[in-house]
Amino acid sequence: MNKIIKNFITVIICALLSFVVYFALLSIFGSKTPIKNTQQQTNNSEVKKQIKKKKKVNLFALGDSLTQGVGDSTNNGGYVYLIQQKLQKEYTHLKVLTNNFGKSGDRSDQILARLQESKEMQKELKSADIIVLTVGGNDLMQTLQKNFNSLSSDELAKVMPSAKKTYAYKLNNLLQSIRIYNANAPVFIFEIYNPFFVYFPRLTQLQKYTNEWNNTTRQVIIKKKGMHLVQINKQLSEGQYIGKTAQLKTTTVTDLNSLDGNKLAAIVSNKKEKNDYLSAYDHFHPNLKGYNYMTEQLYKKMINYKNSWLNKVNK
Repeated sequence: MNKIIKNFITVIICALLSFVVYFALLSIFGSKTPIKNTQQQTNNSEVKKQIKKKKKVNLFALGDSLTQGVGDSTNNGGYVYLIQQKLQKEYTHLKVLTNNFGKSGDRSDQILARLQESKEMQKELKSADIIVLTVGGNDLMQTLQKNFNSLSSDELAKVMPSAKKTYAYKLNNLLQSIRIYNANAPVFIFEIYNPFFVYFPRLTQLQKYTNEWNNTTRQVIIKKKGMHLVQINKQLSEGQYIGKTAQLKTTTVTDLNSLDGNKLAAIVSNKKEKNDYLSAYDHFHPNLKGYNYMTEQLYKKMINYKNSWLNKVNK
């Protein structure tokens, strides 16, 4: 019996020694069985994403008179037509379809009301790859018109904080509604500009409030994904006098406090004080040169974010 137990113990010890020797050799020379690369295995098991260029994009333009194209002497639709031509020229494989839902005079709340009421607009917005928006100019104009007699005084400064807060609220509602119908397409929003700068360069309050209005727009969209501000304010406000505004202020003959209707009409028709980027008809909306500038700025901003609208990802 004792002999059997001794033999059993001997077998157990030999087995343990064999295991110890095996693992020692394994640690020195490595295993002959290849160890699988977990990352490689994961990559091989996943379907690779292939990025291709789109052959067609839908551009949805929404907003006020600047989207409608008021002031464009060719009557082609301002920047909406021009950006279509620009994109198709630069990307010869690309077909650009546009929908222009600009309406002259619309404020932010009126643009929202049209969108909420129009099934056609909602349908086109859902299929958009690119969204472009002009908004805010008429909101500011409404505030200025209500307080016209306070333009050259400090009274308007008391009104502006409340007006900007109201605008921010309305703009936020509009952008939220856009995202309900289209959650992913990039949104490019133009700045507003001061069409009166060349005629009233001494009236610095107008430019100040224009800048503040744009800052309000910037503060609203900075919190939102895929929304980008297109800068046009300085060029369209100052026109051919950009960089020379100090000289313009010394040579201008305008004095807002002494103007009546006849004097105002004479001033805006004075070629010496004309903004070359604005319509000669109303001295308010962009002309073809102005719309070309808007298109250039829009295109530059779109190219910065082209992966969000030009590329399509196939799984």
